[in-house]
Amino acid sequence: MEKSLVNVSARTIASRMSVALFSAGLGDVIRTCYLTASYRTISETTKPLPVIVASHNPFAIEIFRHHRNAENFILHELGDKFEEFFTAGLRGPDISRALCECVGADYATLIRGKADGYVPVFDAPDDVDSAGHIVFQPFAGNASYRSLPHALIEKTVEVLRKLPWQVFIVTRNYLRTGAKGKTIHADEDAKCFEGGNVTVIDNLSTPAALNLIKSSRAYVGSWSSLHQAAWLENKPVAVFYPEDYIDVRRGTAYAFGLDRDNTLGRDYSQVDPGELEAFFRRW
Repeated sequence: MEKSLVNVSARTIASRMSVALFSAGLGDVIRTCYLTASYRTISETTKPLPVIVASHNPFAIEIFRHHRNAENFILHELGDKFEEFFTAGLRGPDISRALCECVGADYATLIRGKADGYVPVFDAPDDVDSAGHIVFQPFAGNASYRSLPHALIEKTVEVLRKLPWQVFIVTRNYLRTGAKGKTIHADEDAKCFEGGNVTVIDNLSTPAALNLIKSSRAYVGSWSSLHQAAWLENKPVAVFYPEDYIDVRRGTAYAFGLDRDNTLGRDYSQVDPGELEAFFRRW
């Protein structure tokens, strides 16, 4: 009986507290950190605050586990619940409400509002001591169509080797399956490109990868999480995507930086090595 009363009390208290929610893909979590008041609030809180991380990327949680203010987070990792609710057909606010219910929180207490110029600071145990480099992310969370074809990776590396700057190829290995059990992500192997000014970094933590973007001169690679971060840091971005890619065709929120002067966006078949080299040297 006593344990039951404690649980009820804890859920009652949680329902009255402000709640921070970071959900969906890693790119979505990154956008939430930069564009909303959620990350600023959890970074500045001096009292315990529920933080729900519900991403289908298993490494998004690292942003919060390594955070300098993590001692004040009541951290809930609900990536499996997000997948469950998404598969069941829930979208948008309905998923957010369901995730809040999982931890006994009131959906009305979700932290809202814009970041108002706040720039996130990320804490990592494995930061790379470098500045002025180029970040190349050839792979994406859904390897079946958003990871760059091998021939395009080779073409891009050939261009990068001509440049006078350090290049880091960022890869991360993990198994991800779709709703029907099909493998849609596994190993990311770029070791064959190691050498010269090109360094391959396997399994860098998520906050360290974001800091690598912060200290970079430019990003190149797939339509994935790090190109979102590069746009949010106003870095020059060369991003490649499948032909007639839906985010590009419809101009969704994921394509928010595509029309910038310091962005080169091309579908796979349109990537020209000369144009790419000129783009990098321009910046």
